[in-house]
Amino acid sequence: MGPHVLHASHATPLVVLSFAIAMCASYTALTLAGRVAVARGRARLAWLTGGSVAMGSGIWSMHFVAMLAFHLPISIAYDVPLVTASWLAAVAASAFALWVAGRARVGMLGLAGAGICLGLAVVTMHYTGMAAVRVTARLSYDPMLVGASVLIAVVASTVALLLFRWLRNDYSRRGRSLRVAAAVVMGVAIAGMHYTAMAAARFSDAGSIALPQGSMIIGTAGLAVPVVMGALVILTLTVVGTITDHWVRVQLANAEALRESEERYRSVVSEVDEVIFRTDVTGNWTFLNPAWKTITGFSPDESLDTPHLDSVHQEDRATSEEQYAALIEGRTEFSRHEVRYRTRERGSRWVEVHARASRNLMGELVGTAGVIRDVTERRRAEEALRAASQAAEAASRAKSEFLSRMSHELRTPLNAILGFGQLMELEATTDGQKESAEHVLKAGQHLLHLINEVLDITGIESGRLRVSAEPVQVTETVGETLDLMRPLAAARHVELSADSAAMSERWVHADRQRLKQVLLNLVANAVKYNRVGGSVRVTCETGTRGCVRVVVTDTGQGIPADKLPRMFTAFDRLGAEQTDVEGTGLGLALARRLAEAMDGTIGVKTEVGVGSTFWVELPAAASETTRWEEMSRSGPVAIKSAPGRARQILYVEDNLSNLTLVQRILSQRPGVELIPAMQGGLALDLACLHRPQMILLDLHLPDIPGEEVLRQLRQRPDCRNIPVVVLSADATPGQIDKLLAAGAYAYITKPLDIKPFIQVVDDVLALHEAA
Repeated sequence: MGPHVLHASHATPLVVLSFAIAMCASYTALTLAGRVAVARGRARLAWLTGGSVAMGSGIWSMHFVAMLAFHLPISIAYDVPLVTASWLAAVAASAFALWVAGRARVGMLGLAGAGICLGLAVVTMHYTGMAAVRVTARLSYDPMLVGASVLIAVVASTVALLLFRWLRNDYSRRGRSLRVAAAVVMGVAIAGMHYTAMAAARFSDAGSIALPQGSMIIGTAGLAVPVVMGALVILTLTVVGTITDHWVRVQLANAEALRESEERYRSVVSEVDEVIFRTDVTGNWTFLNPAWKTITGFSPDESLDTPHLDSVHQEDRATSEEQYAALIEGRTEFSRHEVRYRTRERGSRWVEVHARASRNLMGELVGTAGVIRDVTERRRAEEALRAASQAAEAASRAKSEFLSRMSHELRTPLNAILGFGQLMELEATTDGQKESAEHVLKAGQHLLHLINEVLDITGIESGRLRVSAEPVQVTETVGETLDLMRPLAAARHVELSADSAAMSERWVHADRQRLKQVLLNLVANAVKYNRVGGSVRVTCETGTRGCVRVVVTDTGQGIPADKLPRMFTAFDRLGAEQTDVEGTGLGLALARRLAEAMDGTIGVKTEVGVGSTFWVELPAAASETTRWEEMSRSGPVAIKSAPGRARQILYVEDNLSNLTLVQRILSQRPGVELIPAMQGGLALDLACLHRPQMILLDLHLPDIPGEEVLRQLRQRPDCRNIPVVVLSADATPGQIDKLLAAGAYAYITKPLDIKPFIQVVDDVLALHEAA
């Protein structure tokens, strides 16, 4: 005869209470699912933790309330560790349910899988609780009913997840009604699963089995305490959830208003042509408006959560990374830079990025935000303009180099023409032969003058022509110019004069030879285009900004207003219609370029039938002799005495004023003898003859350049150790470095600063004395 099956019964009030608890737990779960879905960060974790504990405790309480309602004709006890494990299973299952329901995106297939897992977790909780039962009987299960309980748990869990997702954000009156109805359905399903599983349990009399004893075993009375507490928690949460429902709806209404405001903001942002962006502290894109696709071809969704450097062209990533690092590290609060961004078509577009560091209300750095503008067309225009400018410069250089080359090439045959023309003139025996030779020489001289002027202009345009600016006396330069022009003026019966009083003590900062060339062109034109019996007068006056203006006035026919814009154009001869006037059309163009090279200007005033006035304006300067006298009056200059025999200093300088100045400076130094040399060749001979203690060398000499003098001095064994100090008005760093590298001891620029000059002289002589 088989074992005797024990018949069980249920206390109806507790059964009803278990259903109520299941429904309350379901309603609480539906409410908390909405909170988990909208929360972020730590708040989401807190809601998930609290919700899973509350929901799990409710399901667990329902189970053990139902177990308290279960009666057998024998005593029932429970194993505490397994009871606790069943509670943990219920909490874990609830946490899983809330996590799934709170996710932003989950498909039906994923939801079904989650429902199966949740159902199995609930089954685990139930049968773990059943495993905690300790009775003096044998426990077995009906497989069919066990399977039914599992099926009910899985279906109920899947339906619960669907309801969670459907109702989690619906706080309308309809939503509340649906949530109550759903809670009733879920409660019945959860309780139904439990009672189906209990129906599967079979308790049979085991005879001699004793009820276990110990601290980990509690009876029905002991179990009632935690069960009742769990039930109270669920009921309390349900009441609190109902009371706070109105408050939640108000908050949600505010959130909806905020959402609508954000939607309006997004609508405006989506209409602008510029990209509005945000990144996080790691450099990933967190927001991009639709203009991003217009520029790059990628949709914002494709680029979000990717590093912003991935969007930058490979060659520009270092620039972009440095700018971003400066913002993140706090070295700057704003960045503006231009880089190339990759496009979907594997190309790139230039953009201008304006970015700022973004901070939260606590002042903590959260990333960057800013605007990106497409500047591709502007960059293309700039590149085209740059290319056109470079092409124009290249064409100008090519023209200048061609003219320079051709001018030099023309000198070789011209040398033969002029040489043999002069021989023809010397050997001519008849008037016809002399006249022919004169025509040849006249044409050759005209061609030589043209070549020289072309060389000067091309030299200026190509940057090869250098000027050596120094204080130049106006009276002296004008006097030399007029002396050279007097034969031409006499041949044309034109009177030349100068206002000596106006030019007295006037000095300009200029290249002496180039200034004379400018004045020769102006005076020559004034003579050539004058009327017979006319006059040309040169005077001096104060110009703009304290400059000195040298004025050349003639009594010629004047220049028509429509021809004035062509006045300084190369090869454009305004007087070409006057067949008796020779010219190349380069004189005034060359004069203007030379004046500008000396930081000066040139201009003209004219009146038809009365005459013209040309002027050149240059920076004013004090003579170096005057500067020396002023310094001497302001205080004595310390000049060291030289012991022993006289020390010789060779000064290579073709400007008499500069020579006089240095002589006066060194005249106060006993035992120093100054040897002057106004030509480079002579200086080389004197250096080998006297072997002076030092050489002062100007660079612009009438016969050979100062650089060549220095080179030859360094090549001669008897002169190579003589210290050479360069005195020049050329203060460009490249020139100074070049001469020092060539072997110069020091490089002193003009106008002289007297004290440093004397210090250099003393240092050089002291080195010689020490040696």
